[in-house]
Amino acid sequence: MGSPRRKHTKGLRVAMLVLLVSALTLSPWRAAAQAKTIVSVDGVGRVGPAGIMLSVGVARRWLPEDSASPLARGRYLQLGLSANANPAYAQGSASIEWVPLAPFQLRLEYDAFGFFGTNGSLLRFPSASSKFGKAEIDALSGKEESGLGHRVMFNPVLRAQLGWLVLRNESEASWYRMSARTGWYYEWEHDTLVGETDWLLANRTTAFLELWRGRGEARLLAGPMYDLTRAGSADITRHRVGVSAYFEPAGRWLGFDRVRLYALAGVNVVDRNRPGDPFALFGLGGDIDFDRAARP
Repeated sequence: MGSPRRKHTKGLRVAMLVLLVSALTLSPWRAAAQAKTIVSVDGVGRVGPAGIMLSVGVARRWLPEDSASPLARGRYLQLGLSANANPAYAQGSASIEWVPLAPFQLRLEYDAFGFFGTNGSLLRFPSASSKFGKAEIDALSGKEESGLGHRVMFNPVLRAQLGWLVLRNESEASWYRMSARTGWYYEWEHDTLVGETDWLLANRTTAFLELWRGRGEARLLAGPMYDLTRAGSADITRHRVGVSAYFEPAGRWLGFDRVRLYALAGVNVVDRNRPGDPFALFGLGGDIDFDRAARP
């Protein structure tokens, strides 16, 4: 058997190779498009469980000319890097995102995690059936571990608008390499347990109503959502229902070319760890565009 260090290195090499091959494969499509650079900043807070995350990213986006067909509008290819942090860990990401046609948004991402060894970082549980609610996590305070982790994520999105109805279905298929030690680790983003090497599937379907439409991309959306998460080896399945909202004002705000506010709230309908508990997430973000002269 290879050493844990070699396993981590192998996973990193495979992920970076996939991203590189994807970028080279799409390079002819990219060459025919205009380009711009986007710097983004987002802050997210949540309850049930509680947490915060700050994200900063930079991306290069290539945009071909729109055609008369609605399917050929808003297409782009994007390569991006981002850095995210919360009190428990830091996360660096490299991604490629492609919208070949308006209804399809495809994203492939590699994430590297650095766990600080504090504030609930890399908590290890004895079995897949362990409880990991607030009381259990608080009881493990001081037993956090520092270390590294890896994730490769494929994130396809299907979207459509029919008049004032906006439909969005977002899926995630992720592979994790969490630690050199065998065990079950608390995964903060999805509030679940994953093994040392594991996979996770997630899906969220939202039916937005367009409550207001301004100039450009300015709009207010709100509507019901259904959320499903499946942690592979731990055999943990969670179903949630709730309401989601998204607001983007018109024009520039505080130096950002685009500002966004988003939120979702609901209840855990089926959840082995938090059945019936409410949850909520709130986010505020913005983008700054460079190379404005190159924008169509």
